[in-house]
Amino acid sequence: MLLYITVLYLITLLVHSSFSSSPVVTFSPSTGITLRRLAVDPQSGTVYVGAVNHIYQLDSDLTLVVDVTTGPVQDNKDCADFVNGQPDCASTTLTDNYNQVTASVH
Repeated sequence: MLLYITVLYLITLLVHSSFSSSPVVTFSPSTGITLRRLAVDPQSGTVYVGAVNHIYQLDSDLTLVVDVTTGPVQDNKDCADFVNGQPDCASTTLTDNYNQVTASVH
């Protein structure tokens, strides 16, 4: 939890000091969402946040632009084959997707 609060604070300071003269703002995902990694586009100030089962795109004021849900999905580490986008395996369970945003490419 401390890491989560620290990351949000650092994002807020970075965006505020670099792109805005307005009051400090924050982004808070839904309760229970664990943030993993982030990337900031230095030209636009767009922030990309990888989280467990979500990828967020925020504008330079940390306003949510896009929230893509990426999980949980039915999966089994022992199932390698997929049919119609689903594992071709009898024993799957809902599995979290640990998104890790690392770069923004133009």
